[in-house]
Amino acid sequence: MGKKSRRRRGATGPRLSAAQLVQPGEQAAAPAPAVVPQAPKPSARAPRDLKEEYPYVVADLKRIAIIAAVMLALMIGLAFLLV
Repeated sequence: MGKKSRRRRGATGPRLSAAQLVQPGEQAAAPAPAVVPQAPKPSARAPRDLKEEYPYVVADLKRIAIIAAVMLALMIGLAFLLV
Protein backbone atom coordinates (compact mmCIF):
# COMPACT_ATOMS: atom_id res chain seq x y z
CA MET A 1 0.00 0.00 0.00
CA GLY A 2 1.19 3.51 -0.79
CA LYS A 3 1.81 6.24 1.72
CA LYS A 4 -1.09 8.63 2.26
CA SER A 5 -0.56 12.16 1.06
CA ARG A 6 -1.49 15.15 3.19
CA ARG A 7 -2.21 17.30 0.16
CA ARG A 8 -5.86 17.78 -0.71
CA ARG A 9 -6.74 16.89 -4.25
CA GLY A 10 -9.22 19.70 -5.01
CA ALA A 11 -7.42 22.46 -3.11
CA THR A 12 -5.66 23.93 -6.14
CA GLY A 13 -8.88 25.36 -7.62
CA PRO A 14 -10.25 25.09 -11.12
CA ARG A 15 -7.86 24.90 -14.04
CA LEU A 16 -8.80 27.71 -16.41
CA SER A 17 -7.11 29.00 -19.52
CA ALA A 18 -5.89 32.59 -19.73
CA ALA A 19 -8.90 33.48 -21.91
CA GLN A 20 -11.31 32.11 -19.29
CA LEU A 21 -9.72 34.14 -16.50
CA VAL A 22 -10.50 37.48 -18.23
CA GLN A 23 -13.71 39.03 -16.88
CA PRO A 24 -16.25 40.52 -19.32
CA GLY A 25 -15.58 44.20 -19.79
CA GLU A 26 -11.89 43.86 -19.02
CA GLN A 27 -9.18 43.95 -21.61
CA ALA A 28 -6.80 41.05 -22.14
CA ALA A 29 -4.34 40.50 -19.33
CA ALA A 30 -1.35 42.73 -19.99
CA PRO A 31 1.39 43.56 -17.55
CA ALA A 32 0.30 46.68 -15.71
CA PRO A 33 2.82 49.50 -15.60
CA ALA A 34 3.89 50.78 -12.22
CA VAL A 35 1.51 53.66 -11.47
CA VAL A 36 0.92 55.75 -8.40
CA PRO A 37 -2.39 54.66 -6.83
CA GLN A 38 -5.21 57.10 -7.43
CA ALA A 39 -8.63 57.55 -5.92
CA PRO A 40 -10.97 54.69 -6.83
CA LYS A 41 -12.92 55.23 -10.03
CA PRO A 42 -16.68 55.07 -10.07
CA SER A 43 -18.17 51.93 -11.55
CA ALA A 44 -17.46 51.57 -15.25
CA ARG A 45 -20.98 50.28 -15.89
CA ALA A 46 -23.67 52.91 -15.89
CA PRO A 47 -26.80 51.86 -14.03
CA ARG A 48 -29.38 50.64 -16.55
CA ASP A 49 -33.09 50.54 -16.39
CA LEU A 50 -34.16 47.08 -15.25
CA LYS A 51 -36.89 47.00 -17.87
CA GLU A 52 -34.24 47.30 -20.59
CA GLU A 53 -31.88 44.81 -18.99
CA TYR A 54 -34.47 42.08 -18.24
CA PRO A 55 -37.33 42.42 -20.76
CA TYR A 56 -38.38 38.78 -20.40
CA VAL A 57 -39.03 39.10 -16.65
CA VAL A 58 -42.15 41.25 -17.11
CA ALA A 59 -43.68 38.68 -19.45
CA ASP A 60 -42.87 35.85 -17.04
CA LEU A 61 -44.38 37.74 -14.09
CA LYS A 62 -47.58 38.37 -16.05
CA ARG A 63 -47.81 34.70 -16.97
CA ILE A 64 -47.28 33.65 -13.35
CA ALA A 65 -49.96 36.12 -12.16
CA ILE A 66 -52.48 34.77 -14.68
CA ILE A 67 -51.79 31.17 -13.66
CA ALA A 68 -52.08 32.07 -9.96
CA ALA A 69 -55.41 33.88 -10.54
CA VAL A 70 -56.82 30.92 -12.47
CA MET A 71 -55.73 28.47 -9.77
CA LEU A 72 -57.23 30.65 -7.03
CA ALA A 73 -60.53 30.95 -8.91
CA LEU A 74 -60.52 27.17 -9.47
CA MET A 75 -59.95 26.50 -5.76
CA ILE A 76 -62.73 28.91 -4.73
CA GLY A 77 -65.07 27.35 -7.28
CA LEU A 78 -64.29 23.84 -6.06
CA ALA A 79 -64.77 24.94 -2.42
CA PHE A 80 -68.33 26.13 -3.18
CA LEU A 81 -69.08 23.11 -5.35
CA LEU A 82 -67.81 20.42 -2.99
CA VAL A 83 -69.09 21.79 0.32
